[in-house]
Parts: sequence; C-alpha cells; structure tokens
Amino acid sequence: MTMPLEARPVRPRAYLQSHLCTADGITVLLNSLVALSMALVPAFQGPISAGGFEAVVPGDSAIYSGMSRELDVLVVRHQDPDLHVDGRLDEPAWVSASVLGGFSQYEPVEGIPATEPTIVRVFYTSKAIYFGIQAFDSEPDLILGRLAERDRSMFGDDWIRIMLDTFNDRRQAYVFYVNPLGIQADGLWIEGMRRRPGSSVSIDFNPDFVWESDARVTAEGWVAEIKIPYTSLRFRQTSTQDWGIQIAREVKRKAFKQSWAPLTQNISSTLAQSGRLVGLQDLRPGRLLEINPVATGKRVGQRVDDEYQQDAFEPDFGLNGRVGITQNLVLDATFNPDFSQVETDANRITVNERFALFFPEKRPFFLEGTEIFRTPRNMVHTRQIADPIGGTKLTGKLGSFNVGYLGAVDEAPKTLYGGDNSAAFNLLRLRSDVGSGSTVGLLYTDRSVLGTGRFNRVAAVDARFLLGRYTFTTQVANSWTSYGADEETFAAPSLMASVERSGRAFQFQAKIDDVHGDFRTESGFIPRVGDTELFGRVRVVTFGKPGALLEQLSAEVRGNTFYDHDEFWGGDRPYEAEVELWPSLSFKGDRTLSLVVRDGYFRFRPEDYADYEVLDQNGEAQAFVAPPNLTHMKAVGVIPRLRITNQVQLNGRLYYREVPIFVEGARGIELQAAPDVTFRPTTAAQIALNYTYSRLWRRRDDSVFSTVHIPRFRAQYQFSRALLARVVVQYSLEERDALRDPRTEQPLVVEGTVQAAVEAGRFEGQFLLKYEHSPGTVFFIGYSRLMQGLANVRLSQMDLTGGGQLSAASRQPAASDSHWYTIPFPCVLPVDSTGASGSSRGR
Repeated sequence: MTMPLEARPVRPRAYLQSHLCTADGITVLLNSLVALSMALVPAFQGPISAGGFEAVVPGDSAIYSGMSRELDVLVVRHQDPDLHVDGRLDEPAWVSASVLGGFSQYEPVEGIPATEPTIVRVFYTSKAIYFGIQAFDSEPDLILGRLAERDRSMFGDDWIRIMLDTFNDRRQAYVFYVNPLGIQADGLWIEGMRRRPGSSVSIDFNPDFVWESDARVTAEGWVAEIKIPYTSLRFRQTSTQDWGIQIAREVKRKAFKQSWAPLTQNISSTLAQSGRLVGLQDLRPGRLLEINPVATGKRVGQRVDDEYQQDAFEPDFGLNGRVGITQNLVLDATFNPDFSQVETDANRITVNERFALFFPEKRPFFLEGTEIFRTPRNMVHTRQIADPIGGTKLTGKLGSFNVGYLGAVDEAPKTLYGGDNSAAFNLLRLRSDVGSGSTVGLLYTDRSVLGTGRFNRVAAVDARFLLGRYTFTTQVANSWTSYGADEETFAAPSLMASVERSGRAFQFQAKIDDVHGDFRTESGFIPRVGDTELFGRVRVVTFGKPGALLEQLSAEVRGNTFYDHDEFWGGDRPYEAEVELWPSLSFKGDRTLSLVVRDGYFRFRPEDYADYEVLDQNGEAQAFVAPPNLTHMKAVGVIPRLRITNQVQLNGRLYYREVPIFVEGARGIELQAAPDVTFRPTTAAQIALNYTYSRLWRRRDDSVFSTVHIPRFRAQYQFSRALLARVVVQYSLEERDALRDPRTEQPLVVEGTVQAAVEAGRFEGQFLLKYEHSPGTVFFIGYSRLMQGLANVRLSQMDLTGGGQLSAASRQPAASDSHWYTIPFPCVLPVDSTGASGSSRGR
C-alpha cells in the first residue's frame, strides 16, 4: 500500500520547490537558496549499494524507492535550469532533482531486486519535464546500443522506457524509449490493446512526438538525458496536476526487464500499477500551430496495353495543417497528401487463401491520433481510403470523454461496388472513462459513393470493464448497406464478447465473435463475414530459479470453432474447428523456442462450390459434388526466436501440416518454412534476410499443387541519428497446378472457365535516402521498380510495369512555445527518365 503523502519523509528543499514555487518572488528566493546550498555542500553524497554497485545520488534530493512502495513523487521545480541535453548529468539542476530508485525485476522473475540497478532523476519547469538516467551495468562492454531508425531501436537494443499518464486515468499513457546512444522511440500505451495474443505490451508506435534525448556509454553502464516539452503532451487544464508515471528498463542480452513501480501479471492493468508525480503546478504548453505546404513532382513509368510507358512530368501541390483548438483538442487537415515515402508492403502467400489479407496503415496523416478510433473489432481501417483528395481530423479529450472525427474524400473508391465516382468518408468516435480503468464507447462510420446513392454505414457500441484480474470486452454493431439509390438497404448485426483472466502463472480467455452474412464495414476490415467463432485459450507458466538456464516453461491450449452464422443460431454443427497445444521454453540470454501441435476438422460446404463444374472425358460439363469432411488434420510446427550473438538474431517458423485445398475441395499437406535472419555487423549497419517457402501437395496422390518462394533482402545504413540509406529487394514467385476434381481427376470449371495451371513472378526494388532531423521534418530521395512475369529470378523474363516518383516538401514541427511557424516553400527537383524520386514531408 502506498504510504500517505503527508507521512512520507521528504527533503525540505524538495518539498518547498514542489509546492511553494507559485509566485515569482518566492521562486527567485528559493532558487537563490538552492544555488547557495550547492556552493556550500558537496554536489553528491551518499552511495546506495545495489547489485554490487554503489550508485551515487544527490545528497540533497528526495529519494523514492519503488520496492519500498514510495510511489508518490514530489517533483522539484526549476525556473530556468540552463540545461543542454547532451547525455551528461553535470548541470546544477540535477543536484536537487527528485530521485527514483529501488527498481525490481518483472521479467523473467517478478519481484526480486534488479541485478543491474537504475537511478532516475526528475525535475520540471513551466515548459518541459526533464529526466536524467543512470543505467548501471556490470558488463558495460556488452551493452547493446546501435544507431537505428526512429521507433525501431528498442527491438534489438538495451532501453529505458518512460510512461507518462498525464490524465492519471490509468487508460492511456505517453511512452518514450531511449537506447544507449540516445535513439528515440515513442508512442501511446493503450490499456486493452494487444500487439499479439497473450502479449502484455499495449503500445501503438504510430504517433511521433517532438522531444530531446541524448545518451552515452560509460565505464559504469550508460547515461541518458531527456527533455519532454509540454507542447508534445495533452493534459488537464488545471493549476495543479498529478500524473501517473512508470519507468522500465531492459538489459537485452539477458532479457531482464525491471521497473520502478513493481509490476505483476496478477493485475490486468499495467497503468494501474504506476506511481504518481504529484503537485505539478502551472504547466504552460503554449499553443499548437503547424502549416506544411507540400510541393511534389513525379514521373511514373507503367505498363499500358503491353507497352511500358513513361508518363510526363507532373508537378503537384499539397497542404497540411494542424492547430490546437484547446490544449487537449487538435484539428488536423490535409489537401492532396503525399505518401511517396511509405515503404512497400511485404508480400504474403496468396495461394490457397480464402480471405482478404490485412496490411497495416503506414501513411503518416492517418496514423496520428488513430488510437481514439480503435475498437475491439477493426471497424476503422484507413487503408480503405485509397487515394484521398483531402481530409480532416479532430481528436482529443473533453473531460472524461475522448472524441474523434475523421473525414476524407477518396478519388479511388473502386473497392466499393466499382465505378469512377469519388467516395466520402465520415468517421465519428466517442469514448467515455468509467470507474477505474474501464471505458464505454460509440462509433459511427459512413462511406458513400458520391452521386450514386451507394453507401455503407455502421453504428457500434463497445465497452471494456476491469474487474480485478479479469477483463470483460464487448462490441455490438449494425451495418446498413445500399448498392444504389433505388436498391434495397441491407441491415445486419455483429456481436463480439470476451472475458480474460490475467495472471503470472495462470491465464485464460473465452470469446464469441458473431458476424451476420450481410454485415459490411467498408471503412474497416473484418475478413470473415457470415461466421460465428468460438475461441478459448488457457495458459499455465512455471518459472526457473533466478539465473537458471531454463527461465520459463509455459503451455497454452487454444481452441477455435467456426460455424456458419445461420447454422450456429439454428443449432447446427460447425464447419471448421481446431485444437492447438503451444508449449514454449524461454532460455537464458533472450532465447525462446515454441512448438505447435494441432488437430483440426473441416467441412466443405456445397454452397461454396455453386459455380463449379467438372469436365468429363467427352468434354461435357457435369455437376461438381462436394467432397467429404476432413477429420483429424494434423500439424506440427517449430517457432524459434534465438539471439545467436549480439550481432546475429534468428527468428522464423517451420510447419508441416494437413490443410484443406479450398479451391479444389481436397486434403493437402503443406511444408512451410520462413527463416528470418538479422545481422548487425556494426553499430550503423543492419542486414535482414527473410525467405518464405511453401509447398503444397495433394494428399490423395502426392502430386504438387502449388509452390511459393518469397525471398526478401533489406539493408540499411544509419550514417547518423538523422540520416539513413535503405535498400529493399523482394521476389514473389508462385506456381499452381491446374485444378482437378478430387473424385475423378478431371479438369474443374469455375464460372464457365477451365482452371488451367498458372505461374506468376513479381520483383520489387526500392532505394531510399532519408534525412529526418526531427519528427515531421523529413527530406528523402527514393527510387522504386516493379517487374512482373514468369516465376523465376531472371529479370529478363519479367516485364517492367512500374517505375518511381519524385517529390519535395518541407515541414517544421511545432515543439516550442512559438505560436507561428514559418515554413520554407521548396523548389521542385528535376526529374530524369529513370523514375528516381525524392521528397521532404511532414510525418
């Protein structure tokens, strides 16, 4: 239990500076006393022994130990610290800063003292909050810290993470990472959001904030210095505030994670376990205003009527703007946005795939502020807005309500009913805080094709309730879809409900997901429509002793059952089901090995083959007979995640499994391998090699049905924190045999067409040289090339189908107290016939 604030022993000066610095005269007096005291006493006193270290802390600072549950921090306030962020804690302001110590480990062993101690100093001014970090390490030569692109360093390096819950509502927090070289990563921690099933990490890395950081490796470990201006944060507009705070650290080579406020998986909410910065006074964020003109010029090559043609040079103009209506409400607008910097999607296996594949949003305008539009089901997926003419977005918080609006006009709405008319998007979101950490929300989406009467609209209500270690989540939605002004409007419901128990040694989840066959969400992404899914998982974990080779052993059982929606409510049997066992071993040194064992069932439904026929020996079309059910479909798999050395990481998957061959109605056997090797020869260079291989045989005669090869090469060199060069090369080679009736081996006819053998080859190459001084200030030059043809690696057997584009722009982010920003309007760069491209645009 946290000690009452008034009962805690604190340093008198820290208390005075935190609570009495409200009048200018008192502030000047106190700062004079601070300067005098620093001149009379040694700067640092009192070693703290931890893990074999003696961490020196200021002798005149308040010290707050996380393990002693001293979690209410009275933060020192300074008028003008005169501080330069350089990774050296040698300014006088750090002497009197409040000190956070007593870190404890939460992975792999909960609750024990951190083996590598950490000391964090914190103070604030009227314009920013500052953190000084000493990360001690018993083996400083093995510290992992490398130059990397923003938001990527924490995946392979040591890191420190600061979480600020500025509304102190235990639902959302700003996240700031820094590695031993000062490379930044940031985002939003959103309670209830999971990056993957069973994960305890709930971070959306899409938002980018403007803040300062620097760090350096020392003989005792590494030191970091951080300044976060209030212009990058949203918080209540009150004179005195309390913020939630949590600080965590990972020693990557050991996979040891520690935190200041103790963390346990026996509590479902991470933010509910945070400490607090109390008594923050008179914070002055300034007014947010950004204007970003974008000038672009492009010349694109493409194949038209079997001939490759270079389009004429096309200059273009766009404009982005952002204004803070209030401290917590921001309006974004864009006209003709430029997305030329976005990296191409990684190819996926599409042979024998029944459902649409999901590709994440990467375009900057749509990424910022997207957290408000998140719901339990993916009812908002902005990649449905293919080619926006313009858009506007309003996001923020009003009291206990989070609000969001997104409107856009799309010039390429062909994914909705076809046609050439533009589509208008209107998305409205409202979410209210309820109790301690719970939420209730409303969502309305409207996608209408202008001038046609065609539309798709969805209304949904969702809720998330925290009850101790249990979390209950639900969403109920209804869609209305019309295919024209004189056409019938189809209304259809969707329901999702889930209950989940968190825990260190025992977890479970049970979920029902029901989608009516007529349900549509043309502003979102739900690949399986007309199905009812029942899902459950149970996970048990045992732990080795501290320092043991085997740190953790877990076993998880997952079960999925799919019904046709109408058949489920009619009491009929499922058409697809599987049970999987996932044993997993975690070894010392960040090495894990997961195994998969599966038994499955699949029923071919005659209605799915209504357009199928079979050619007999005389060439006559005969009715296709749905094949019998597939029972006891076995599968085994291995999923390694191995840190070979500090420079080499091996991930991947290997499966050998029985699967339905959907397009043929047959049982198949698939071998799928996907090794993923990352090599970092220096602190600046990174090479990633990915190779996806799949071969699918017919079980009845062992003939090859399909073969897929997808090699991908990605090399990046980071010249500095701001400048990088990247090359991406990828092939996608697919071959598929002619379809045959599994009963007679005769050719199959689908919609009147004989399904002959097919092969396809695709090559994609991309080069990017990017300079990103800070989030939003970007200049880059790039070139892309797309070729298609036969399924082989020889480019001579492929046709050039796409070139690249050239663009230029400039943006200055709003991260100071200025109320206006002068943006230099760039010139348009020259273009050559190769299709080279460049751009500088806000992100």
